[in-house]
Amino acid sequence: MTLMGHTFRQTLHLARHLSTNAGGESEYSEPEPHRCRCEGDTKRLVTADGSERVSEFLVFTSVAVRTEDRVYPPDADPDDDSAGREPLRVIARRGLSGAVDHYEVYL
Repeated sequence: MTLMGHTFRQTLHLARHLSTNAGGESEYSEPEPHRCRCEGDTKRLVTADGSERVSEFLVFTSVAVRTEDRVYPPDADPDDDSAGREPLRVIARRGLSGAVDHYEVYL
């Protein structure tokens, strides 16, 4: 259980990145539900490739998320491909023991 686990009262759907085909299109797994806490948070970020982007959501979750995965925030339809977002930044936060406690995902 994470330190913030008691606040995870919402559900996000996570589709894992499986591969990229020859045409450059990504293929994803079926979206799976995970507990989370989502906050509306508009913030200007510098992404891993150096470009500036604006995030609209900050999601806290105990499941590992990678920047190439597709995240469907709470209230988004996981059957609608356009509702999924690739994270702009993922930060692993450590607990008091030094182990990863939860992840902060900026969408």
